[in-house]
Amino acid sequence: MITELKSVRDVWKKMPTERHARIFLEQAIWAGDRFCPHCGSLRSTRLQGDTPRAGLYQCAEKECRRQFTVTTKTPLHATKLDLRIWIAAMFLVLTSSKGISSVVMARILGVNQKTAWKLGHAIRELMDDREGIAGQLSGVVEVDEAFVGGKPKFKHGVKNKRGRGTGKPIVLVAAARNGQARAVLVPNAQGRTMGPVIKDWIDLGSVMITDKNSTYKKIGTAFAGHMTVQHNKHEYADRRTGAHINTVEAVNAVVQRALIGVYHRLGRQHLQRYLDEILWRWNHRVPTTKVRTRKSPSGHATAEATIVWKPIPVVDQMRGLLRCAVGRQMRRTPAWGLRWP
Repeated sequence: MITELKSVRDVWKKMPTERHARIFLEQAIWAGDRFCPHCGSLRSTRLQGDTPRAGLYQCAEKECRRQFTVTTKTPLHATKLDLRIWIAAMFLVLTSSKGISSVVMARILGVNQKTAWKLGHAIRELMDDREGIAGQLSGVVEVDEAFVGGKPKFKHGVKNKRGRGTGKPIVLVAAARNGQARAVLVPNAQGRTMGPVIKDWIDLGSVMITDKNSTYKKIGTAFAGHMTVQHNKHEYADRRTGAHINTVEAVNAVVQRALIGVYHRLGRQHLQRYLDEILWRWNHRVPTTKVRTRKSPSGHATAEATIVWKPIPVVDQMRGLLRCAVGRQMRRTPAWGLRWP
C-alpha cells in the first residue's frame, strides 16, 4: 500500500504500470468493500480472460447485472488517459499552495491545456463537501464577506464603486479558530440571504465574531455569543475579549493571492469550484508545535514554542478526495464547457 508521494516523479516510480494506479484507486474509492456504482450492491465478480478490459467487474444482482470499473460514475468516467496522469494531477492540485494553472499543469503532465483544464475541474468537483462530512463549525467562529475580482480598468470620467456598491461576486466566508473554514458564493449581502447559510454552517452554541456590519446583528442573536470589531475606527482586535476577524481575513487573503498569482480571473460560472479547492487545502492541515531557541544579548537562551499549520500527507488527502467520487460524473461539452450527466 502506498503511504507517501513526494513528487510527480514518485507517482511513476511507485506505480510502474497503470495496473498499480488502478489498484491504488480501488483501495481509495472502495476501501476494501467493492460495490456496484449502479445499484450499490456489494456482490460482484471480476471478468477475466483476454476480451474484458483491465479492472472490469460485473454486478451479481439479478436485477442489475451491469458491468463497471473503479472509474464508473466518477469524474474519471470513460477516461482515455493513463490513470497515473490523474493521480499526478491530484498531486499537483493538492500540493500547490495557491493552486496551479491549466497551462502549467499541461506542461508538467505532457497533455494539452484543454485536457489539463478538465482535469483540474474534475478534481475540484471532488472537493465539494456536499455530503456534509466535515460537520458544523464550532467554538469561536469568525464571519466576513469578500468581494472577489481584480481592480476595474481605468476609464476616463468613470468612477467605479467600492465595497458593497461594487458589482464583483460576493463570497461569504466563515472560519473557526480550530482551523476549519467554509466559503460560498452568494447573490447579495443581505441578512435574509446570509442568515440561513451561517446558521447551517455554525453550531448555535458557538460564539460568532464579525465586523460592525448591521446585517450580522440580527443573525448573531441566534448564537451563544456575538462579538464585533469596527475597522473603520481602526479597531482590529479587542485584547479584553479576544475578538478579531484576522482568521477569516487570512482565508480571504488566500483567495485573493490565488486570483492575483495563479488564475488572474475567476468567473462566476466556475468560482465556487475554485473556492472549494482553496478551502480544501485550508481545511486539510494539522497544527504542529515548533520550538525555537533564542539568545538574549547577554547570552541567555530561551525556548519559544509556536504553532505551525502543516498540510496532512498528500496520499491521505487523495483517499479523502476519492471516497466520495462515485456519483460525481462530469463530462466535457463539444463547446469545451462542462456538463453533469
